[in-house]
Amino acid sequence: MKTVHRVLAFAIWLGVLAFFLTVALSESYAYTGKVIQELSSASEYPRGLTWDGTHLWVCDWWEAKAHKLDPKDGSAVASVDLPCPRPDDIAYADGTIFVCDATQPLLYRMDLSTGIVLTSYSGPGSSPSALAWDGTNLWLSDRGTKTIYKLNPEDGTALDYFPSPGGQVEGLAWDGRYLWASDRMKNELYMLDPTDGTVLMIVLSPGPYPTGLAFDGRFLWNVDFQTDTLYKLAYDDGEDVYQTDPKERELKVVYRIRNVGPGVVTKAEVFLAVPEDIGVSQNLLEPVAYEPEPDRFDEDESGQKVAIYEFSDLGPGAVKEVGYTARATIGVRRFCVFPHKVGSLADIPARIRKQYTADASRYRLEQPLIRDTARQIVGEEKNPYWIARKIYKWVQQHVEYELVGGWDIAETLIKRGTGSCSEYSFLYVALCRAAGLPARFEGSVVVRGDDASVDDVFHRWCEVYLPGYGWVAVDPSGGDTPLLADQGRAFGALGNRYFVTTHGGGDSSYLGWNYNFNSRYSFKGATEVKEEAFGIWEPVE
Repeated sequence: MKTVHRVLAFAIWLGVLAFFLTVALSESYAYTGKVIQELSSASEYPRGLTWDGTHLWVCDWWEAKAHKLDPKDGSAVASVDLPCPRPDDIAYADGTIFVCDATQPLLYRMDLSTGIVLTSYSGPGSSPSALAWDGTNLWLSDRGTKTIYKLNPEDGTALDYFPSPGGQVEGLAWDGRYLWASDRMKNELYMLDPTDGTVLMIVLSPGPYPTGLAFDGRFLWNVDFQTDTLYKLAYDDGEDVYQTDPKERELKVVYRIRNVGPGVVTKAEVFLAVPEDIGVSQNLLEPVAYEPEPDRFDEDESGQKVAIYEFSDLGPGAVKEVGYTARATIGVRRFCVFPHKVGSLADIPARIRKQYTADASRYRLEQPLIRDTARQIVGEEKNPYWIARKIYKWVQQHVEYELVGGWDIAETLIKRGTGSCSEYSFLYVALCRAAGLPARFEGSVVVRGDDASVDDVFHRWCEVYLPGYGWVAVDPSGGDTPLLADQGRAFGALGNRYFVTTHGGGDSSYLGWNYNFNSRYSFKGATEVKEEAFGIWEPVE
């Protein structure tokens, strides 16, 4: 009988252990920004938010009070009056609290235990909107100047500053290494490099009007002015890539080759890049349906699968049309990359390093202009993330988008300073590879505005391999924009408008330097051959 009891007790113990392991694992693999818990803010007009080491403080814009909340359940523990009529944000610092006001450019530092204002001074802008304390310095966002300032806390002297990432920053928080900002116009939260404001990560805000931010050492907190809710958000719990905003779409790809004549096309080959599931953000709902069926399938040097069609003796007026229909769920692909956690170049698998730092005809890595430019950009930087970001920034500063036809080599783009998305990609990949960082390109068919649309331009961007994270999307031409938020959006994220068909490095035996499709043909006599390619989109009913 004792044995039975022991077995039963052991089984119960195993069940309890399994339950807690399941809970722990589910929490440890949450992506940054995932809502872990929702609590009442104990305020009807919550604007500011801060953390004092044990409790959250929410400032009420209308009451001009700060409420001290238990982070377990959101219950109010205490309240204090704030020294201004319309407080926008608060920041806790060593038993004191900094306060900024929406109606005047003054900043206050108040002793929490006595309510006495220790000092007050004017900020560098006219409309302060958010505050954060990093242990030494005070950070201030000003909506009037659209600038984030690093301040001397004693007198408000600006020590440094950079542009706000997006439209209107309403909250700031310091996580010990990076600065976080909430933007109420774009409904996003940004992780910023505190040296220059580079947007390192973008997280969708949990509510429609994100204001105050706080970091408690493990979780990020956000309070929402519209929902009056406190959101507890995962910070860095292990999920590196995830999907948002998935849409089911149907795509018909058509590639047509026509012999105008008067000669004969003796042989024609058409190659279609075969689209596949790519984990999060693109999942085929059913097998790709080809019309007609390809003569055969093969893979090129980069491992890209290709459908191959072969035709011969096409007389004047002959037309051959091939293509496929694909139905897929396509979502926004988002990466949670923390630069300090990226491994070294030596951590990159040897196979990936060898294949994706190799030279190719449009990269010309041995040319002095490519080598010297890469060396100038990267300098002494060793972190693969910052190598990728430095090259990304340089390309955007030195190249302007211009769709002028042909795809020139990377050197030409450096000299000319203009190029298409493909040429941006060639240059970016070449510079990354010259710096020892594996890089390749992705190609796609694009939804053009409406769910029912036609694409005959297409789009190409890049991926870099970051050890510890894998292949991360980088769109040098898509991120060539003045706003820091939009620059950050194109590094480490990919929209749900793109149906990826191609992963390549160039010089493909089938696709050449094309993506999506390619053709080769030979002819006899004076002959004109015309090619057409379309991607036709329909929403899935």
